[in-house]
Amino acid sequence: MKNQTKKNIITVVIDHISSCMAPIIPIVIAGGLVKLIVVILTMTGLLTEGTTTEAVLSLIGDAPLYFLPFFLAYTASVHFKVNTILAIGAVGAMMSPSFVELSGSADQLFFAGIPLIKATYSYSTIPVILLIAAMVWIEKAVHKIMPKAIDDILSPLVILLVSSLVGLLAVGPLGTLIGNALSGSIAWLQIHAPSAAWTVFAATTPLQIITGTHWVFVATAINQLGSVGVENGIMAGYFILAIALGGVAFAAFIKAKTPELKKLSLSCGLTVLLAGVSEPTIFGICLRYKRPLVTAILGCAIAGLYQGIVTVNCYVYAFPAIPSCLMFANGSEPGNLAKALIAGAIAFAASFLLTMLFGGRFDADEKAA
Repeated sequence: MKNQTKKNIITVVIDHISSCMAPIIPIVIAGGLVKLIVVILTMTGLLTEGTTTEAVLSLIGDAPLYFLPFFLAYTASVHFKVNTILAIGAVGAMMSPSFVELSGSADQLFFAGIPLIKATYSYSTIPVILLIAAMVWIEKAVHKIMPKAIDDILSPLVILLVSSLVGLLAVGPLGTLIGNALSGSIAWLQIHAPSAAWTVFAATTPLQIITGTHWVFVATAINQLGSVGVENGIMAGYFILAIALGGVAFAAFIKAKTPELKKLSLSCGLTVLLAGVSEPTIFGICLRYKRPLVTAILGCAIAGLYQGIVTVNCYVYAFPAIPSCLMFANGSEPGNLAKALIAGAIAFAASFLLTMLFGGRFDADEKAA
C-alpha cells in the first residue's frame, strides 16, 4: 500500500508538471527556431556575428526562455485554478530587476530578520510551478478568513503580498534547490559515468514518453539552456529517440502485410523524423506490436552509449528532429553537430536492423508474437 501511495504521488507530480509545461512549448520552440535562423545566417555569411542585427535577432530568440516564468505563471494558474493576474504578479516579484540587483549584492539579505536566499529566477520552471501550487492554499485561506464585505477589496492585496513573500522566502529557494539538484546530478553523471548515464537515459526515453516523465527532464534542459547557454545530454537523448523511432517505423513499413499498416508506418516515420512527434510511432506501432518497443529501447541505448563516449551538447531548444539538428551547431565546437548526426545515424540503423530482425510480424489484426 505504501509503494502504491508513492507511485500515486509521483504520478500526480508528473501530471502537474506536464500540464503546466505543455502549453508553453510552442513559444519556447518558436524562440529556438529564431536562434536556429541566426545560426544558419551566420554560418552562411548572410549575417555578421556581433552586429546589431544579430543582437536583435538573438534577443528575440532568447526572450521566451528569459521570461519563461511569466508564461509558466499563466499556464500554471490555469491548471491550478488560481487568479492568473495575481499569479503573474507574485512571479513578477521574483523576476523584479530590483530583486536581481539585491541578489547580486555582496551583503547578506534579510526580510524582517528572516534570511533571504539569493537566487535568480529567470528561465526557472520548478520554483514557479511550486509557487502557483502553493497559491491554491493561500487563496483558499485568505478568502475563508476575509469578511465578505471587504473580500473583493482586500483579498487581492493579501494574496499578492503573502504569495510574493512565500515565493521569495520559501518556495522559490526550495524550487531552486530541487532544480539545482537535478542539474547537478546530471552534471555529476556526465563527469563520472557519461557512457553509462546516457546509455540508460537514452534507453528509457521511450518509457519516459509513455509515462510523461520526460517533462521533468525537458524542464531541466530548458532551465540549463537559459542559464548557461548549453545543455550536455538530455536533448541529444531525445534526438536519438526521434531518429530511432524513425528506424522502427520504416522497418515496420517494409515488413507490414497490409496497405493500411504501410500507410500508418510511413506517416509515423515521417512525422517523427521531420517534426519530432514521437507519440504516433510509440502508441501506434511500438505498444501495439510490443517487440518494436524493445528494439527502439535497444537502438536508443546503443546510440546513447556513443553519445556518452563523445559528449553531444545542445545549444538551442527545439523539437528534436532532422530539420532541427542545427540545435547542436555552435561555432566554438565545430565537431558537435557531426557527433549528433552520427548518434542519430547509429540510432536509426540500430533500431531499423533490430526491428527487421526481431520485430516480429506486422499484420493489421494480429499483434507480433
